Amino acid sequence: MTTAVPLAMTPASGLAGRPAANEPSRAYLVTARDRSAARDLVGEVRWRVRRYYTAALPGFATWLTAAEAAELAADPRVRALEPDRLVLPVPGPHRLPAGAADGPGITVYVVDSGLDPAHGDFGDRAWHAFDATGGTGGDCTGHGTRVARQAAGRVHGAAPRARLASVRVLGCGGTGTLSDVVAGLDWVRRHARRPAVATLAVDGAGSAALSTAVRRLERAGVPVTGASLARPARPARPTRPAFSAFSADHGASHALVRQNPSGTLRAGEL
Repeated sequence: MTTAVPLAMTPASGLAGRPAANEPSRAYLVTARDRSAARDLVGEVRWRVRRYYTAALPGFATWLTAAEAAELAADPRVRALEPDRLVLPVPGPHRLPAGAADGPGITVYVVDSGLDPAHGDFGDRAWHAFDATGGTGGDCTGHGTRVARQAAGRVHGAAPRARLASVRVLGCGGTGTLSDVVAGLDWVRRHARRPAVATLAVDGAGSAALSTAVRRLERAGVPVTGASLARPARPARPTRPAFSAFSADHGASHALVRQNPSGTLRAGEL
């Protein structure tokens, strides 16, 4: 019998579904056929769920052993299964979609490394909205602030009167994870104040989950610009991992996820 989704489970949050196994595992993103299928899969509590997405993607992020990955990939409720991986920021310039010029009344969601709301280019139009890395939204690298200035800076921005909401998905090392980026888009999909646009200056090429999240956000009326996705017509289920996934020994890495479900894994934990 399928159980209900645990009460502790919240959208884009983490949950250790069962005791850690001895067999090494990797981090994966699961795209389900639909929201009902995603809820059923999460509710079975067979998977060590790290995040559960409810808006931008019907799916979740989880730890899987090789045998579990094969089992889940064969499940008819699963549309795509892919390893979680590091993503990198994309160099600019980053332009807003047509129609956002000047920007009165528009909210620009900067899905990036955070931004500095106190920067003189923003006046009182910028704020920290969401931090998928578990931090306070501060911009450690300056990349998100540069993207925000190009989008809506007072002097050289494309929409100098637009509001700027910081959605941080990249860590202080300059990288992030697919699971954190999807969590950021999931938050925007649930909380966007329209009219709105989103900037996503990261390289997510080849990711079925990220492509699905972007398409669903755009269909909800929030255009997305800046991402390098090479979007497939429909997500394909890989027969084997196409790129490096996070691996774990169910020791320190799993403790990190339980303590800070939104924590960005660092390069040393690959």
